[in-house]
Amino acid sequence: MGNTHLGYYTVLARLRRGWSVHKTINTPLRHKGGGKTTHGKTGSKEYVAWKAMLGRCFYTGYHAYHRYGGRGISVCERWRTSFEAFLADVGPAPSSSMSLGRLDNDGNYEPGNCCWQTAKQQAANRSTPTRNDRGQ
Repeated sequence: MGNTHLGYYTVLARLRRGWSVHKTINTPLRHKGGGKTTHGKTGSKEYVAWKAMLGRCFYTGYHAYHRYGGRGISVCERWRTSFEAFLADVGPAPSSSMSLGRLDNDGNYEPGNCCWQTAKQQAANRSTPTRNDRGQ
């Protein structure tokens, strides 16, 4: 397995050990031995967004998993296995105030359905919460 798989499985292992999602995605990966840096973007806005995307879709312990992976939202294979591919397709965030969003709220994280959005754009694309989402 390449280093991208190592990162993915390290994140899953951290989450299973009880780390918070925030701590998991903001703690750089530490490679033991001969690991090489492939992109030098660990900790960047783009890398944190990529890791958070993976957590929302694949980690059942994520607090809002039921709104992402739990309802069938997934990540395309190209992005799931490679931060570099994700960054090549989405590009760098135009500003620090933007976050990763999906154009079709019911669609997967994949090229053509994701872009950097403002908070206002994100709010306009939100699905209506169910009673369970509101804690009732």
